[in-house]
Amino acid sequence: MTETIKTASFESLLELAEELPEGGYLFTLDGHEYRIQDVLEISKIARQHDYIVIY
Repeated sequence: MTETIKTASFESLLELAEELPEGGYLFTLDGHEYRIQDVLEISKIARQHDYIVIY
């Protein structure tokens, strides 16, 4: 079985976050949606999806 290594720059992940009118952000990664309050949460979510985040 081949293991896939997923990498993403923090900047490219940040582009996936949409600011919500009521505050916070909607962040979508690999088809999963997350409502977050701070964009710094993006790194943690990406790591949970087995991404290596490049800063």
